[in-house]
Amino acid sequence: MRLKALVWIARQGPKGPEVLLLERPARRGGREHPVTGKADKDETARDCAAREALEETGLRGELVELEYAHRYRSSKGKLFEEHAFLLRVEGAATPTLSDEHVGYRWAGAKQALAAVTWPAHRHALELALEKV
Repeated sequence: MRLKALVWIARQGPKGPEVLLLERPARRGGREHPVTGKADKDETARDCAAREALEETGLRGELVELEYAHRYRSSKGKLFEEHAFLLRVEGAATPTLSDEHVGYRWAGAKQALAAVTWPAHRHALELALEKV
């Protein structure tokens, strides 16, 4: 089984919490997602979460474990266990995107929840919003 991390990045905006939604290119399925990534050999889920968030967005902050993990099988039959985290960043935080994403937006809680289609990502977002 391969270890993964899922990271919702959030900040306090003028009207409440704002969630960073990352847009994937069409070749990677499009849509808006959190940071996700596979752990390197011998890397913990927490270390993976911090590294992936920095690599994909250039952002650092307070990393909070959401005490939620789910398992799934990829289309190629590989088994993954993905652990969820929240990265709290400053209100003025602006991401610098890696080539894994073609755009981003900061969305309010309702808009972010409406944008997420995968049940595990949605559940992790609900947990993250409780801790922002």
